[in-house]
Amino acid sequence: MTMSENRESSYSQPPWKRISIYSFVLGVVVVLIGLAAWVFMKGTTSSPPSPAGRKAAEVQVTQRQTQPGKALPTPPPAVAADPAKSPAPLESQLAKVLEGIREANQKKDLSQLLSLYSPNFPRLQQRVQQISKAWKIYDYPKMDFKITEIKLIANKTAQARVTWDVETKNITTLKNKTIVKTYVIRFGRESNQWRIISLQPEE
Repeated sequence: MTMSENRESSYSQPPWKRISIYSFVLGVVVVLIGLAAWVFMKGTTSSPPSPAGRKAAEVQVTQRQTQPGKALPTPPPAVAADPAKSPAPLESQLAKVLEGIREANQKKDLSQLLSLYSPNFPRLQQRVQQISKAWKIYDYPKMDFKITEIKLIANKTAQARVTWDVETKNITTLKNKTIVKTYVIRFGRESNQWRIISLQPEE
């Protein structure tokens, strides 16, 4: 067979056979392109992050961890305690009554003295008369007291053991005398202040 015969035989192939060959070649090319794209995408997603990327991620995590949490609720303001229910303030308030007794005796101020006794104090008028009589005889250059065993008996009643160390001076003879006397005194809260409601001398 000659060359011209071969060319004639190839040109004489049916058209559908030539289209099938072209389709096959095109399909192979498409598959190769898709495979190359898949390999490229896989390599990109599975590659480890760069140092700059790792650093940025660490900064974000640190910022989240160091963000302050929700602020704690502000505690309610402390409620002021009743002075009569705590020993120290109660002692201070009762001591003020005794300081007033001392000042009234040293100044011989009867109205001030009466303001420190409850109107319900037993035999108050008799006591006032005794004090007024003593003032005509004695001065009181020193009147110290010591208050102990303080306790709150009821809401408006307190009790304490009070020891007086008193130096008297006879106005006529100018002689001094020291008297130490201990009382169990009860105080009542009247008109927003403590007053003496009773006292019992210790033997």
